[in-house]
Amino acid sequence: MRNTITILLCALVASISVEVSAQQLVKQRIGTYKESGNVVVSEATTTLAIDLTIECEEFEAGPYARYAQKYLGKRASLVSRVSYDIIGADIAVVVDAPYLASSLVMNDQCTVCVGDDVAIDRLSADEQTQEAAAAKAAEKIYSLRAAREDLVMGEYGDGVYGAGLDAALREIDRLEQEYLKLFYGVRTTTIAHERILLPVSADSPNSVVARFNSEEGLLAKDNVSGDIVLVAITPSDMTYPAGDEKRRVAYRYANNATVVVSYAQQKLASRVLPIFEFGKTVYYAAPSH
Repeated sequence: MRNTITILLCALVASISVEVSAQQLVKQRIGTYKESGNVVVSEATTTLAIDLTIECEEFEAGPYARYAQKYLGKRASLVSRVSYDIIGADIAVVVDAPYLASSLVMNDQCTVCVGDDVAIDRLSADEQTQEAAAAKAAEKIYSLRAAREDLVMGEYGDGVYGAGLDAALREIDRLEQEYLKLFYGVRTTTIAHERILLPVSADSPNSVVARFNSEEGLLAKDNVSGDIVLVAITPSDMTYPAGDEKRRVAYRYANNATVVVSYAQQKLASRVLPIFEFGKTVYYAAPSH
């Protein structure tokens, strides 16, 4: 009969473990043993998943921004810009993965756009100076506002009412916003979710996992242009089962450590998680359940 050899690395990618209480004991049998007729090689290790929610705000200045004060009475920003901010974070132990491809993995999980659509009519059909085009766009805005007022006040008589009136007002609003973008620009906000995987080492309770700055967003940990994103592990004082060093069935007990993620010395997330690297190996005469 051929035995199947199964290698277990207790830690990683398929699912995320929940936070544990300070008194809860998490253990994993380690070493080589037989289970259900198969040979198992088991090693208790821990990998952390650090999830960061990053907001990117992009502003595209309008082509007629310099004329906003002159024609619309309100100054507009002349400079396009991009800025990033960490708006959320979480940390957990990743379990049930057969292997790690690398010690640090960054992945875009999803991106959601919550800004305005970019659909600007630049009045490019006629050859004209930019200021003349801005003046025409401003005239369009005032004409649309006048039309809206006429509709609301009933100046168009009984020809537009009910659902037709609502539709006409919505279309006027849409057109006005499109022309206003020519002066005041477009602002778009994007939300991205980044996951960083960190295999824990007993020799490194504090690990720089990435860097970040408001101009470029998330950066590699060796890019000194950003402030560090730090994971700090503080083991707790725990009491483990006594066991017997002369026995041969080994279990690794995890330490319920406090794990903190911080950026630029500001705490982003904190959890109590089972960390095998700071725990203890206990031996028994027979498998423990």
